[in-house]
Amino acid sequence: MSKALAGVAAALLTAVLAASPVVADNEIDEARAVLFAKAATARAAATEANAALLAPGSFEDGTKAYERAENDYERGRSLERIRRYLDEAAQAFAEAARAAGIAQRNLSGLMRDRDAAIEAGAEGVNGDSWQDAEQGFRRAALALEKVDAQASLRYAQEASGDYRTAELNAIKKGLLDGTRVLIEQARRDRVQRLAPRTLEQAEALLAEADRALEEDRYDTDRPRDLARQANYQARHAIFLAGFITDLRDTKASTEELILELEEPLRRVASAADIAAEFDEGFEPPAQEMERYIVDLREDARRLEQDLEERTRQVYALEQEVTEVYERLGGVSEERQALARQIERQAMDRQRLTELEALFPKHQAQVLREGDQVIIRLVGLEFQPSSARIPANAQDLLRSLETALRLYPSADITISGHTDSFGGDAANFELSRARAESVRKHLLEVMRLPATRVSAVGHGETRPVASNQTPEGRARNRRIDVAIRPRA
Repeated sequence: MSKALAGVAAALLTAVLAASPVVADNEIDEARAVLFAKAATARAAATEANAALLAPGSFEDGTKAYERAENDYERGRSLERIRRYLDEAAQAFAEAARAAGIAQRNLSGLMRDRDAAIEAGAEGVNGDSWQDAEQGFRRAALALEKVDAQASLRYAQEASGDYRTAELNAIKKGLLDGTRVLIEQARRDRVQRLAPRTLEQAEALLAEADRALEEDRYDTDRPRDLARQANYQARHAIFLAGFITDLRDTKASTEELILELEEPLRRVASAADIAAEFDEGFEPPAQEMERYIVDLREDARRLEQDLEERTRQVYALEQEVTEVYERLGGVSEERQALARQIERQAMDRQRLTELEALFPKHQAQVLREGDQVIIRLVGLEFQPSSARIPANAQDLLRSLETALRLYPSADITISGHTDSFGGDAANFELSRARAESVRKHLLEVMRLPATRVSAVGHGETRPVASNQTPEGRARNRRIDVAIRPRA
């Protein structure tokens, strides 16, 4: 700041302080800004240079002088005293910025170690390593400010080791502490008496993860996987101990235990539409399910390839349509027909998306078969031998009504299906009666024209799952609503 400008600032400040209380606040703020401008600019530059960390001595001297100036200003002390403090602050901040630039070069390795520790979360980890490292950084920076490069290097080396220790501790805490606490809890609960092998495996995996981090803290993929396995085995051991304790308390027989273990495997097999039989043990149904999953994955892979190929074909056809559209040019009738066809296809896709969003998976499945849309009401469960719509189906039926309104001019066929249990004639009649119940409900509630809605029973002739399992038979007992949009 020039002497002339400082004089103007002093005069203005004196006038403000001596004036009547009606002086505007913005005039006082302007006077203060002019007076503090040089020191404030120097402070901003030092802050930008990270001088609080890299040149703490000079930066703290500047901060103290600046705060004294602010305090004197608030108290109405002499301008000469305020200016003296501000000059001290400006000089100290300028020195701090200069020293920070030197430290940025000389302490670059230490800065990298510090940043790595911060990224690992070392600041939030309780322990002495982080505090020791921060104190060592300060000593290294202060020594550099005093032009003692040798001492600065020594302090920097010590701090670097502390930062790396703090970083490693933070990584271990993030990856291993949860599992370590889990294992300690298992030990306190004496889990090792009932599940010793599993708990020992958890401890071995945890120790291996710890060793892997010691060897290379920056390759966390393997330690993370080992820690995950250790955590699982610890939880597994706790479960096994509880399970064994419950078995002892209930005094279940060996046969009851085996039957209980078969049940989850049977349910999984049933979901795959496989009738699991355990007359030769667990292995045969397990192998059958394994083959099923392998085939399913292979089918999914082929379907994915087919989809990619179809996508390329669709893209090529879209390009061809665009070229045809451009060539048609003035042939308005053909051009408009093509545009209408493209628009209808887009609307069909949009309506199908809206339709799928209406139903949770436990209520209905939406399928596409040619020009038809099929809504499979898996959540509509009739009582045995009954065609009466259950009371708990009202939400599902309301969603069905909303779905049908998306196709205001479509023809609707409601198909009833049963499982294979029962006589053929009785199943046909029951499936037809259930379909007719849904048809009557829609006609009454939606006031649809009777000619648009038909009901038909198929009995057990069109299964979608195996009739050898309870779950499969449940999927076969269904109502399908077929929607055929009119052209």
